[in-house]
Amino acid sequence: MNKFFNFFLLFSLFCFPAYSENVVGLFKTETSDRGGFLIVEMGPCNKNNSLTCGVIKDALWEDNNTKIDDYEHLNKPIVWGMKYTSTGVYKKGKIWRPTDDKTFNSKMELKDDKLEVSGCIFVLCSSQTWVKIK
Repeated sequence: MNKFFNFFLLFSLFCFPAYSENVVGLFKTETSDRGGFLIVEMGPCNKNNSLTCGVIKDALWEDNNTKIDDYEHLNKPIVWGMKYTSTGVYKKGKIWRPTDDKTFNSKMELKDDKLEVSGCIFVLCSSQTWVKIK
């Protein structure tokens, strides 16, 4: 019985990601060329909670952290379909760039409180580091 319990415990550690590795919470994007940044709420996708998604929750100006009240993309998805593949690594998702309305194949990696997000179309890739704020 004890061997069975030990096996089950060891098996569960390898099969199920730890909660602390999940990308959940509010993240601040890098500042854009226009001087603003976004706050993105990351968590399980609504339609499939085994995948990770992100929604734009706020837009602010970098110089004084004031809200951009008329920002047209609030509450829109910016990241979706991210599949957990290994410790802190997510792949096979999509990311939307609101500045030019382009969608990219995406992957991301969580290291401490920093989320490395990258997107590619064919061989053209770009990346950002988002910082967890809550």
